[in-house]
Amino acid sequence: MAKKETAVEMKREVPYQKISVERQIDILKGFATLYEKKKRATYKDVAPLINMNATDVSACLKFWKSVGLLEEDNSGYRASNAVCDFVKKIDWNSEEAWLIFSRQLKDAWFVEHVGLAFKIKKSLSEEELVNSLGSASGMTKRDAAAVRSLRAIIKLLELTKKIIKGESGNYTLNLESSTDQKIEPIEIPEDEDMIKAKIGEETFAVSIKELIEFVRKQGKRLSEKEIKLE
Repeated sequence: MAKKETAVEMKREVPYQKISVERQIDILKGFATLYEKKKRATYKDVAPLINMNATDVSACLKFWKSVGLLEEDNSGYRASNAVCDFVKKIDWNSEEAWLIFSRQLKDAWFVEHVGLAFKIKKSLSEEELVNSLGSASGMTKRDAAAVRSLRAIIKLLELTKKIIKGESGNYTLNLESSTDQKIEPIEIPEDEDMIKAKIGEETFAVSIKELIEFVRKQGKRLSEKEIKLE
């Protein structure tokens, strides 16, 4: 007689519903700060640093581990390289800092899901997003706690500019956050030493002299006819 199989529905990780996403990001900052001193830290180390109850800090960690922003280290955790870079840049270049944060989420289940959801419908209300994410999350019960967690995901998507909230209150997908965007042509001023070049979501400082040399060696020189056809 064949063994009877039981279908198990996978539940995906969602943010802890009692703490706002902004405060949960403070937890990540706390781990990044401690990483400079002791590498591995526990929720008990971080809690007094950010003035939060240790139990609440502990409850938040599983989600951030699931998206790769926290890494387990023996009996504690340490901030990922992305979190450390985010913290270093947030006060000086917040746009670049959030791009670093955003890149780390590119493979998260909720990022992939909203990408598909917006292909079906270009504009979604918060309620529609909650319902769509709820269905994809694997949660079987829609209660206040579940809805708060799903709204926290929406807030995270908004903070990282994966989605944009319009004046109507509806959300649209931010196409510029896609890593598949084209590389824009770079105009190179001859009188400067360095130039800032943006490729996808990454920004680089490039030596103009080396860039010119590379382009002349590796690039294809266009004829006047080809330039006019662009």
